[in-house]
Amino acid sequence: MPPLNDFELHLPQLPTEEEWLNTISELEGLEKEAAIVRAKGYNLLSDFSEPRVTFERIGWLNLWSKAIVALESAISAFQEGLDWVLQTTSRSTFEWTLHAYVLIEPIFDLIELEKSEHKVVVSSRSREYSHRITVERLRAYAAWCLWSDGVFYSDLLHPKTLENVWDPNPAKKILANEKDREGYERFFGTLEVETDEEKLNKSREEMEGIYRGKKARIDRWLQDAQLKSWSDKITQLSRTSKGAISFFNLFDPDATVAKKLKKLDLRFGYVQYSKSSMALHGSSMEQFINIGNSVITPKLNMPNQGDETLFETVISDCNCLFVLLGMLNHFVLKNEKVRG
Repeated sequence: MPPLNDFELHLPQLPTEEEWLNTISELEGLEKEAAIVRAKGYNLLSDFSEPRVTFERIGWLNLWSKAIVALESAISAFQEGLDWVLQTTSRSTFEWTLHAYVLIEPIFDLIELEKSEHKVVVSSRSREYSHRITVERLRAYAAWCLWSDGVFYSDLLHPKTLENVWDPNPAKKILANEKDREGYERFFGTLEVETDEEKLNKSREEMEGIYRGKKARIDRWLQDAQLKSWSDKITQLSRTSKGAISFFNLFDPDATVAKKLKKLDLRFGYVQYSKSSMALHGSSMEQFINIGNSVITPKLNMPNQGDETLFETVISDCNCLFVLLGMLNHFVLKNEKVRG
């Protein structure tokens, strides 16, 4: 498996300023606002001056990609009136914004110190140290994402998982019994599945080869000196945690979304976070059913009637993400001195 420094960064071709302006000028309202934020996001890539790939850079790029995908999905969802998509997208952008605040927290803490009434003078050494810590957090973010991918690939490649995925017997039993086949097709349509064991075994080997290669690459990268301490920490936390390891827990074992919001004076935002989580997990009645005084009806999508408040929330989150990503790029990623 090649090391990370053997890779080269290839970025999408960006529209010209004139193309952005032409696109934006044809829009109005929230769609125009979203297009402006989208242009801001893409223009962050124009500030890249090196093709060299580093762990801190792919940590940054990973968060950037999430924000762009979320914003573009929200634009389509708003146009089609898909409020559930907007609701669950807002859940994601909300948490990713908190991730970005955690990444830049060392720099923000110094800024707050300088603004304090005690008139603290921050030394250049302290400033440089905060920038180095921020680089480390970007590497931690890369490690956290890679580690999670590795866990997924391990589960996927587990013998029991593979046996169930590639076992042809359930399909054979349905096809061998006319009543079972008719019953299946009544609910799911025609059963189109390969049952030839020789072909299945070949496909299974190809699939295993692909994902074992991905897993081996992740394992090698996580053993790199820049990520190993973070990978070890995540592994250690996973042994004592009953659930998934949040990014916040890498810096505070007791951290929660509510606590991070309180520190940022955004505790009021927890209400929307909870509501969006309920929509995502399906633990809500009110968000899917209209309950009137004497009538109950399902909430159906209304074309071109997307919820403006939800759309505005996603736009705001993505704008915040791009601002924070721009700051991270300016303060640390373009500073070779603190990335050594």
